[in-house]
Amino acid sequence: MRDKRFLILGGLFFSLVALLSVWAPRAHGDAYSSLRHPVFQAITDSPTIAIAGAAATSGATPTAGAHRAEIQWAFGTVTGTYGSCTVQAKTTFDGANWLTLGSAASVTVSTGALNAWSVIEQLGTTSVTTSAASSTAALSFGAQTEYVFACSSYGTSAPVALSVIYK
Repeated sequence: MRDKRFLILGGLFFSLVALLSVWAPRAHGDAYSSLRHPVFQAITDSPTIAIAGAAATSGATPTAGAHRAEIQWAFGTVTGTYGSCTVQAKTTFDGANWLTLGSAASVTVSTGALNAWSVIEQLGTTSVTTSAASSTAALSFGAQTEYVFACSSYGTSAPVALSVIYK
């Protein structure tokens, strides 16, 4: 009789342990918050641009949440000579008005030339920083970002592959 009770209690105990191990663990507040609001990781993009003259503008990329851009322009077979060329990042908050983002970067336009640079959003300090109001420049990435290419002299064509990583 005593052995039967021991077996029954032992069986109930192991059944209870097995049942508890099947239940999902409870989520902590932080884990639940990160599930609802995923952290911005990175966007990799290859905006298109056709350079056939003195100026061209790339396609726009959604960049809401970005704080930094790692940009690379790799030129293919360039026809003609391009001189004093720059690329300017521009951003928009409303999709209609474009503001410069950082300074224009000088680029070398020749067959096989590789140009790489970064655009980094200005970060505040331990207090709130207010920028001067501007209708031409922005200190942070807006909803979309594009690149404007310009040269003082230009050839016939400058095929380029753009690669941008937004973080």
